[in-house]
Amino acid sequence: MMQVVILAGGLGTRMRGEFPDVPKSLIPVGGRPFIEHQFELLGRSGMRRVLLCVGDGAEKIVRHVGDGGRWGLQVSYSHEDPESLLGTGGALVNALPLLDDEFLVMYGDSYLPTDYRAVAAAFGRGDFPAMMCVYHNRGRWDPSNTRIAGGRVVFYSKQAPPESVEYIDYGLSAYRKYVIERYRRGPFPLDLARVQSDLVEAGEMGAYEVEERFFEIGKPAGRLELEAYLRARPRDGARKETLE
Repeated sequence: MMQVVILAGGLGTRMRGEFPDVPKSLIPVGGRPFIEHQFELLGRSGMRRVLLCVGDGAEKIVRHVGDGGRWGLQVSYSHEDPESLLGTGGALVNALPLLDDEFLVMYGDSYLPTDYRAVAAAFGRGDFPAMMCVYHNRGRWDPSNTRIAGGRVVFYSKQAPPESVEYIDYGLSAYRKYVIERYRRGPFPLDLARVQSDLVEAGEMGAYEVEERFFEIGKPAGRLELEAYLRARPRDGARKETLE
């Protein structure tokens, strides 16, 4: 099963007021560290191998997660200097020695209730160097930023006028390793959005539409929204049946 990379090295500045000494991945959501909810999602889809890119608060994350065995996962780590973070794209460059030839990427503050196995399979069947999961957002949850056509992303900009786009980057994407190798020389810090924009401009970014909305805990309102969703969702067993 495909490797999943979680970008968990950010500073989490918007949550520092409420959780000053807690890395985003360990912020409590529904009484549990957030990363456990991410692991649960991955496990439901049969994803087992996880690479955590860590920086700020790395020692706390490693201490809690360990090798991932408690969640039926195999977790490894790519470390970067928290005093000189490389950006979300730079974190992948830093992790190059640990990356598989094909891998999924998600963010350490995103809860994405989709079928990761189906995403990985779609990427494996395709010929694109990278693939972005998109959601028909229509500006509802965050400003939309993407247009798709013919199975690919044809426009991507976080500064897009709201009336010009209806889709949004879901926060889950897939890459072939050689895409990241193109950025070995930087410049750093390197945002993953820069990598994605370059791929879109070159016509190299495939599109995969997901059906369920995303959640983010990077700000207080998002955390509370996710807690409400988790309280209202079906029990794990019932939900697993809907995904299989």
